[in-house]
Amino acid sequence: MIVSRAKEILNSSKNIEVVYNNEPIWIENVNEERGVVYVKNLSNNQMMEVPVTSITETGNTLEM
Repeated sequence: MIVSRAKEILNSSKNIEVVYNNEPIWIENVNEERGVVYVKNLSNNQMMEVPVTSITETGNTLEM
């Protein structure tokens, strides 16, 4: 993923499904300068800092 799309997802009114290593995540913040995103793993609530290029949008929306 690219930084601009990660920011769009973060600011979207929709709950857009994103995964990291095939695990569902929630984007908490985007650091454009460093090219990283701060995410929460929705399976275990673990907070992580990962490269923005390592996350993938699935094309689905989540019901929350």
